[in-house]
Amino acid sequence: MKGEIQVEMCNRQLAIDNFDNMINYESQCEWTKEKVYRKSCVTKVLVDKHIKWRGIFGKIDINAKISKVISEVLKTFNIDVNSPKWLIENIESSSIHFFNEVDKENYGKAIKQINFSDFVAWTHNCVKSPFSFIQNRDAVGVLYVKQINNKTYITMKSVKAAQCKGYTRSTIINQHFTFEETKGKTTLASFLLCDPGGQVPSFAYNMALEARNDILVDLKQMIESERKTS
Repeated sequence: MKGEIQVEMCNRQLAIDNFDNMINYESQCEWTKEKVYRKSCVTKVLVDKHIKWRGIFGKIDINAKISKVISEVLKTFNIDVNSPKWLIENIESSSIHFFNEVDKENYGKAIKQINFSDFVAWTHNCVKSPFSFIQNRDAVGVLYVKQINNKTYITMKSVKAAQCKGYTRSTIINQHFTFEETKGKTTLASFLLCDPGGQVPSFAYNMALEARNDILVDLKQMIESERKTS
């Protein structure tokens, strides 16, 4: 983790309280027409004249149980030398931290693909800039994992934390994942609305939005290839 980052305990309850607003946000937005990205991901872009930054939605079907898909998505918030190459190439570092031992225990259960209860954590993510003239970005956000009937949700929203030298702080306005399993196949949907901070032109950021769904396609390919070889 870069620098000494601390997140206040009050943010744990805020993540729980904000859950409904987070997952219902996209239903209030206007969207571009859906199209298929990299042959397997259905994607569309949020268009809001009141926001200069656009949001991106993606949905993909993965031939795996929901517990496996949840586990692999959670691993993307805690990157180390054992993480997939495609993930390490895009993210400089990412770490996950907990407000209490119960949350930590339930995270561990989710990673191991066994029954878990809802939990909250916070993450610090440092991303490499694709351009030498743009500073690397980092973000600090609180993550909430909640199960409702046959669906599981992960929400993420930025919180205030100390700045890290050498990074421009991005703001995660709304990020959430939805998981639903049907007959052994999991549908994974993702939404992200982010302010990259600094002097990044909005048109340049918005043009690169589609690539944010690479993670969905790469996860699908990794999980399904593992299944074929097991």
